[in-house]
Amino acid sequence: MRIAIPVWEDKVSPVFDAASKLLVIDYEDGRETSRLAYHIDEEDLSWKCQRIESLAPDIIICGAVSHLFLNLLKAVDIDVIEYVSGRIEDVLEAYIRGDIYNSRFLMPGCKRHGRVCGGRKKTGRQKKNEINREDI
Repeated sequence: MRIAIPVWEDKVSPVFDAASKLLVIDYEDGRETSRLAYHIDEEDLSWKCQRIESLAPDIIICGAVSHLFLNLLKAVDIDVIEYVSGRIEDVLEAYIRGDIYNSRFLMPGCKRHGRVCGGRKKTGRQKKNEINREDI
């Protein structure tokens, strides 16, 4: 299994689109067999996706990622676990033991099941210029 994690210092990079370093870790028979860091500083997301695809990860564990970049990665059959935060070693250990969805590794302000991250959950649509009675 090959796991890739965008890195910022010793943590999961908070914004995958802007990440310039990708850590790629290989596991065989439940143990780590190699670990290499790659520069992924391409500004164009399609070029960055091609670069990542050439590294052949089975899964990417990342923080926030744009819909465009996420869709590009999915189009080349790379699984992505998004909205993850924490120290690289802690995140890897949690993934290997099947505990990556623990709220401890969730980016602040995010909810996985509600698919909300960095904002408020919208409960309905308001027409432009419509006044909500609660706002008065």
